[in-house]
Amino acid sequence: MEQREPSGPGVPEILPASGAFDSAAGRIELERGYPSAETVSRVYDAIDFQRACQGYLWALPISAMAEWQREHRDTFGAGNLDYVDYATFADKLGLLTANATTPYVMAFPSMKETGPLVMEVPAGATAGGVTDFWQRPLTDSGQTGPDKGRGGRYLVLGPGHPDMRPDGYYVVRSPTMNVWFAHRALEADPERARATVEALRIYPYADRHAPTPTRHLRPEGRPWTGEQPRGMAFWEGLARIIDESRSKNAIG
Repeated sequence: MEQREPSGPGVPEILPASGAFDSAAGRIELERGYPSAETVSRVYDAIDFQRACQGYLWALPISAMAEWQREHRDTFGAGNLDYVDYATFADKLGLLTANATTPYVMAFPSMKETGPLVMEVPAGATAGGVTDFWQRPLTDSGQTGPDKGRGGRYLVLGPGHPDMRPDGYYVVRSPTMNVWFAHRALEADPERARATVEALRIYPYADRHAPTPTRHLRPEGRPWTGEQPRGMAFWEGLARIIDESRSKNAIG
């Protein structure tokens, strides 16, 4: 069967030993079968650009988490184990996918210094859960989770933490040291919804016998955004979140 050479836009019929042709990377010049110095530089630039595009798309989920975590800390003054409550339409203006009426409660704790964390969910009408910093779900909670709205304690282990299964906990493991705790209050009565939200707690498993009360903060009209940063800030934020959570088992 006759073999046909590839053809089409940007594909030469016969690759010249010496000469030039156009490609997706620009003008390719060959000298006795070898690319010219200018061509080598152009091809490396094209490879760098392709890898940067791939890296950008690959890192979109974790970069959004890192930026939102930074906003919690720098804009709202939230500590590592504090919740921020998004109760009003104005509170949610930085959110990309929120609805206008449901109260949202979120935290972005890091286990790097605290060790395993407990997320305590009260009984009541809530729906939420835990994700890692790549936005991969680890567990639901509340009415959609294993506690079925009856309330419960969720123990989150990070990479490198020893396995344990203490009684009275729903145990999950995160492949990243940073995690996202997120909840929606589903109570129709605003006062009951507020009481349920304020009962959400976070604390280190090591402090389980005498945990510090969890603070709940509000945006209070401060402008913020939950989207990924642009320009070099994207790459600086990505480097920061990887360096902060580096371990032999996982990044993020």
